[in-house]
Amino acid sequence: MYIRNNTIAVVFRVVFLIICGAGLVMKLLYSRFSIDTIMSDFALISNVLALIYFAYLIIARPGYERGMLRGAVTIYMLVTFIVYYFIHFGVDADPLQNLSLAGYLLYFAAPLMAVLDYLLFCRKGWFTSYSPLIWTILPVVFNLAIFIINRIGIYVASIPYFNLLGLNMIVTLFVFLGVSYLLFAADNLMAGRRR
Repeated sequence: MYIRNNTIAVVFRVVFLIICGAGLVMKLLYSRFSIDTIMSDFALISNVLALIYFAYLIIARPGYERGMLRGAVTIYMLVTFIVYYFIHFGVDADPLQNLSLAGYLLYFAAPLMAVLDYLLFCRKGWFTSYSPLIWTILPVVFNLAIFIINRIGIYVASIPYFNLLGLNMIVTLFVFLGVSYLLFAADNLMAGRRR
């Protein structure tokens, strides 16, 4: 589905900015903006990237979106939702007992809105077969930064993105790559063509 109405898209994206921005502000104020908070939660990075990208879409109103940027934002937010869904609704988890309002906004509301924006307002078919590999670069670099920080003696908590359901980092990254290629395949099907 592709809705061409720019006004509806802008209104939807403004609501996204409010929800995502409020979640980020609450999370960072509550955690006192420490480096440990930022480096131990990739969801903060994915939400900041989505916030910047959606602000760009509202301000610049490009005639078409670059597939690489749209795909990266969409997949990071989709994986954020999947990871935190399993963390908070998994077999061993307490269903959202300890989740703050910021958590609801950053881990569930904003990711779902980002994916919905892709489904409703983004032209399909702009991804290439190597796009998922490029989308994986940021999570890999982020995880290597955590590894290096921990090796030099500054401990940062383990990241749910890279320890999902007890899987090790390499397996989790392959899962991330698999989800990325599923998005690529779904995008081509929605575009009505194959690359």
